[in-house]
Amino acid sequence: MRLEEHYLKLYRGLRPRGLDGGTEATLAELAGVLHCTERNVKLLLRGMKAREWIRWEPGRGRGNRSRLELRAEPDRLLLEQVKERLAHGRLREAMALAELGPDTPDGRRQLAELLQEAFGYRREPAPDEKAGPVEVLRFPSYRQLGPLDPVYTTRRTELHMIRQLFDTLVRYDRGTDRFLPGLAHHWERAADEESRERWIFALQKHVRFHNGKPLTARDAAYTLERLRGTAGQPQSPYAPLYEGLETVAALDEFRLEIRLRKPLGFLLGLLASPAASIVPAGLTADFAFRPVGTGPFRLAERESRFLALEAFADYYKRRAHLDRVEMWCLPSAYDGNEASEAEDKAELGGLNFRHFRPNRESGESRLQEHWLEETNIDRGCKFIVLNWRGGPASPWADAGLRELLAAVLRSGSVQLELDGNRGPLANRFIRDLEGSADATASPHAPDRKDGRSSGLHATSRHAYGTPACRRELTLRLVTYAGAGHERDAAWLQRALAPHGVRLELSFVPYEALFEEETLAAADLYMLEQPVQEDAEWTLLALLANANSPVRRCLPPELSEWAGRLCAELPGEPSRTRRLELLGRLEEALLRERAVVLWYRWQQSASYPPGLRDVSISSLGWVDYRKLWFDGRHEDGGSGTPSFRR
Repeated sequence: MRLEEHYLKLYRGLRPRGLDGGTEATLAELAGVLHCTERNVKLLLRGMKAREWIRWEPGRGRGNRSRLELRAEPDRLLLEQVKERLAHGRLREAMALAELGPDTPDGRRQLAELLQEAFGYRREPAPDEKAGPVEVLRFPSYRQLGPLDPVYTTRRTELHMIRQLFDTLVRYDRGTDRFLPGLAHHWERAADEESRERWIFALQKHVRFHNGKPLTARDAAYTLERLRGTAGQPQSPYAPLYEGLETVAALDEFRLEIRLRKPLGFLLGLLASPAASIVPAGLTADFAFRPVGTGPFRLAERESRFLALEAFADYYKRRAHLDRVEMWCLPSAYDGNEASEAEDKAELGGLNFRHFRPNRESGESRLQEHWLEETNIDRGCKFIVLNWRGGPASPWADAGLRELLAAVLRSGSVQLELDGNRGPLANRFIRDLEGSADATASPHAPDRKDGRSSGLHATSRHAYGTPACRRELTLRLVTYAGAGHERDAAWLQRALAPHGVRLELSFVPYEALFEEETLAAADLYMLEQPVQEDAEWTLLALLANANSPVRRCLPPELSEWAGRLCAELPGEPSRTRRLELLGRLEEALLRERAVVLWYRWQQSASYPPGLRDVSISSLGWVDYRKLWFDGRHEDGGSGTPSFRR
């Protein structure tokens, strides 16, 4: 720990005493604050005194109290030291100090402006002096990145990184609505000796993993075995979707055979999903933290608060133009920033830095002159899942309570009160499946034309009580920190209180979100639905997957009906028909208020004109492999690109 860090720790540790005019303290007390020996305290105080950060008057005799005056204002000291290190190219030291975070809003604003000198799209000297400049994309993140094992990944940012690090056997092209070659350049379907479906996939040759190991059909077989849950691994959250694969085997180095129990109309969609990203057979124990794939970028460095990707020189397709991507976890650059409080905790897609956000009061943009901007509405949405853990005794058996929750959520008030990047109300899980429906349509999902329920407890559909007779009710909302959940949950808590509903908020680690213990204690979940390019895969993972939070929270009769409908999906050869069946299930869940959709994020990407091929993906991020810098715009290439929801 550097001297500056010790000073800030000392300042913050003694601040509760009141520091005006100095404070009395013993060496033992200071050692407790700094978590070091008294001998080290003396050395530290000597260094701080030499820099005129403190005034120190030692007491006479052992145990006597000394007088300490802290003269350096902490924010100013922090900013000066960060600036000095950036000026000398000592980026890691600057980031280590930045992680400590200023104490004031103005300090955080100044830190953000300082860090813009290091963040953004930059051309920097290569480590090898003989090589040309290296093009680096560097950005901050409000949270540490989680595990990156494709089999278990469900969160938006991690899914985006999976797409950069890995490839799949086939890939889905949304523009043409077709499945195209990926790591497999050809496939064919035939019947086996028992008239069951048998698929053969021919793999690309000369494909290598990032560790240099050649890709073979054995790696593909190992990957799919993990998804089926038969490779001695913990079960994947996607495992039920892959149960139709009876056997998976490598016929030789470059031919993979898949035999199906029954026809599986969406097999190619399963193989194009991020969950089916091909991994090397025989994974290392730290694979989730240090993944190895065949994708356009490889993991170059990873620490708890830092991740660096580098273009994979041996990529079997075109090498990425961008040389390096760096993600720095700097929550201090986000926390408590009142100027952008609405999105402080939001998991913002792509790259985001607050300095370039529009000034809402004046309506003037803070983007640098001549910068370009792409805007988009998220394909996914935020939603609430009602957990019927109590069966018939569940509070959700009261249809009036369900209608109350839906009316409060879909009033549109959250967009007005919290502002930020909260966009229009969602009418379907996936935006482009709404068709021509108005995104601001009535907050009430359509009922059946015959006016009857589709099978839930047929209690009244009137509002939840009246002011005179309304009973007090306590419900527990479970969610995770980030993605704007803190502010959204607090807003919903306030909005339900006048209706006699007391909402307890429980924030759990994302990895523990759907554990049985968590599920048993939740009355409702607040979640986000990341959407992949393939809409069918997204709906399968959400609605047809028995492991999904939506399916696990359904009441028994609706769960049984959903199971029967989903049993029809694998044998349906028509993608259009399968989407219709999934749409029927979605409609029923929304109509019965088993799920209440909320809003979609507004996404935008602002960037200098020299940065080309910028587009916002389905996950709300920018695909790094497409980016390139046009040297004709050299003067406009500096600064921090801002890719946000």
